[in-house]
Amino acid sequence: DGITDEITARLACIHGFAVISRQSAMQYKGRNKNTRQIADELSVDYILEGTVQRERPSDPNSRVKIRPQLIRAADDTHVWADIYENNMSEIFQLQSDVAEQVAQALDITLLEPERLTLASEPTKNTEAYEYYLRGNEYLLIGDRTELENDLQIAIEMYENAVKLDPEFALAYAQLSRPHILMYWWYHDRSEARLALAKQAIDDAFQLNPDLPEAHLALGHYYYHGHLDYGRALQEFAIIRKNQPNNFEMLRYMGFVQRRQGKFEEALAHIKKASELNPLSAKLIHQVAITLELLRNYPEAEPYYERAISLRPDWPGSYVGKAKLYLRSEGKTKEARTILEEALQKTNSIEKIEIEDCLVDIDVYEGYYQEALDRLSLKSEDIDSQFCFIPKSLRCAQIAGYMNKTELAKKYYDEARSVLESKIKERPEDGRFHSSLGIAYAGLGLKEEAIREGLLGVKLLPVSREAWRGLYRVEALATIYAMVG
Repeated sequence: DGITDEITARLACIHGFAVISRQSAMQYKGRNKNTRQIADELSVDYILEGTVQRERPSDPNSRVKIRPQLIRAADDTHVWADIYENNMSEIFQLQSDVAEQVAQALDITLLEPERLTLASEPTKNTEAYEYYLRGNEYLLIGDRTELENDLQIAIEMYENAVKLDPEFALAYAQLSRPHILMYWWYHDRSEARLALAKQAIDDAFQLNPDLPEAHLALGHYYYHGHLDYGRALQEFAIIRKNQPNNFEMLRYMGFVQRRQGKFEEALAHIKKASELNPLSAKLIHQVAITLELLRNYPEAEPYYERAISLRPDWPGSYVGKAKLYLRSEGKTKEARTILEEALQKTNSIEKIEIEDCLVDIDVYEGYYQEALDRLSLKSEDIDSQFCFIPKSLRCAQIAGYMNKTELAKKYYDEARSVLESKIKERPEDGRFHSSLGIAYAGLGLKEEAIREGLLGVKLLPVSREAWRGLYRVEALATIYAMVG
């Protein structure tokens, strides 16, 4: 898998190629589909397929044999095929030879920078390279699952790689990525974690100042670590000069522009990235979200449907489609139907997001007791990058709709206690201040409520974060309404 990934990466560096990302291409491994079917599903003209055999997998000096063949999808004919065999220590030369032969077969003349890129040898230590490939695998899993354990294993694999080869710039660049994601997803929201990410990037640049992966990592660092969108885009633009079809660069340019409020530009980049990774349900889901931010609900709906068809066991797109119905036309019955379907098709671990949305629909339809019952049985605190809402705060608001004043006050006080504790741990997190302001408003503490609401906006203003910042503004509006 790692060798396939590396050949894909080298091909993607060649001008004139729009190479489907590994995430989509690898879904065909072991599946009984013909060339025409695959080409139609991926919208490609050519398919590179083949096998990799290794003599003794545990021996870093064993022989490796690669049998690639390039097929033209239109008529299912072989354009080129060959057999490459050498010691595992020569694996980079093998990968370069395959990529170069594909270019020649398609009559593409390589530019000198492309030749240098294809001929690059990131490490001479085969064992270090294997650790690097394993790190990539766990980073890919961790990026998809957002689970701390996968990211920790990725860090361990990359650290093993650079211990074995301290000159391995590519491994240093990749080492920064799981550190940054640990920070972004609140597994470790510390300056020490950011410092580890930055040190790995600095080490990569010191070894190879022109390494594209180091620029990609630095872009992530500015984006996820500091919300410095301008500098993040500068780093991504450096990659774009030589790799205009780099899938990672394109999607993160879109994500950064979305944070800047440049939704049209963001949509173009995220759509382009989804064309290079057409079987990624989460990326198609991101296209739908971006269309919703533009209030283009009719065009967003088929993207949610496509994402559901690709991953019917993932709740995210069901919830997205349900919320689209709520936002666009207030269709509560249709939204409930979609979520009930989701409950049947997703596993129990991921059903919390569905139940949270069903609570909201219960409230919208006036089923307040049902909403409270659902919260008591299923739901947990809402803890996302956009907001932190304790379960007790939601219960308080629902009790207020039911005119149960004392019960509402009890819940608001519970929420106040939770949020004040959170603020002691992380006073810079605007999410906690916004929710605390609502809790204070529910308790009749007008001055304190407005103070916290304003502080939430100050900590993450729309001018700094055009998407998440809106949640702070909405909370402040809620507080003003509650206190009159």
